[in-house]
Amino acid sequence: MVSCLLLLVSLAAPPAEKPIKPMPSLGKAPVLDGVVKDLSPALELKLPKAEQGATVALTAKAAFFKDTLYLAVQAKDDAFNEHDQLEVTLFFPGSGTTSRGYVYRYGREGVRQPSVEAGPPAHAQPRLKAAVKEDEKTGATFELAFPARALPRFQAFSQLALSICLEYQDVDVAGQDAVKTVTCPTGEMLGGPTRLPDEFRKTLKLQPAADVEGIEARPTGWIGFSQLHYPTWVVGDADFTPESLAELIALDNAIDPASVALPIPRKLVLGDNRPVFTLLTGQNPYSKDSCNPSNELRMAMYVVKGNVATRVLEWPAATCNLGRAMRFELEAESGQLLIGYTNGQSARFIFTNEHFERSELGKR
Repeated sequence: MVSCLLLLVSLAAPPAEKPIKPMPSLGKAPVLDGVVKDLSPALELKLPKAEQGATVALTAKAAFFKDTLYLAVQAKDDAFNEHDQLEVTLFFPGSGTTSRGYVYRYGREGVRQPSVEAGPPAHAQPRLKAAVKEDEKTGATFELAFPARALPRFQAFSQLALSICLEYQDVDVAGQDAVKTVTCPTGEMLGGPTRLPDEFRKTLKLQPAADVEGIEARPTGWIGFSQLHYPTWVVGDADFTPESLAELIALDNAIDPASVALPIPRKLVLGDNRPVFTLLTGQNPYSKDSCNPSNELRMAMYVVKGNVATRVLEWPAATCNLGRAMRFELEAESGQLLIGYTNGQSARFIFTNEHFERSELGKR
């Protein structure tokens, strides 16, 4: 019987992660000048043969120094000009199902403006660096630098598997359709992803909570997403205020409680004097005379210590069923939290194991 149970457990367990050899780390930061000798030792990426009709052959090398990924791409283009474009797509496949890759664009002048839909966020674009060296016979060499805050969401704990895909758009005459050379026609790297060294995370000195799956850069810090895809851990460049925490997590989507007539306290305090800040997001169901049941406001509470915040509760703030949250009582010593609603219901919680746990729901 025991052996059968062990067999069932082993069948249900996810497959072990296949180790990936990390790309080489450089002894010092290379000079971005389009000459890639100082990028040695570097990993030469496995690229498929150019498809029929392609007019350009690509080769690529990748290396790493401290918190920056360096990529050198040579495009053998006999007529390189200002209309040609290189797109680099970076994606960390183990960083969570809601993470996405970033598509970076480059041309003769260096970094180009990205696609609004697929490019990196606005704060990442100025961090990118590039040098392009032209040669009449061999085409162009792109030497590119991607600092940590310009990278997509990456794994918090598992190996830093990284997918690198290239697309070169060759346009010999303005107005002509581009002839594309693509290195990941199926969306996958030939031979599988490469890997950033563990030194990357050590350099950033981030210490995410155990339930963090992926870490993403923001303009003023970092945000960690849980396996359930919500922000669960945050670290800022400076100590948090309620406003700076809301801005880092929700960007422009944070809602001022006063603007929706909710008396959510600016700050609650636990028994050990740690503050609890509340972030409000969603759509107000009471924006008109009647209540819209498809809308709701939700509040996420974070315990804060300096520049680190950990999510401890996520709960409705206003719905058609509950009404509006109008009463907030936290007993600091016992850790008991009461949230009362206009429709007569109340939610009770107790702070234990570093989060608020539901204890009772009833009318008062």
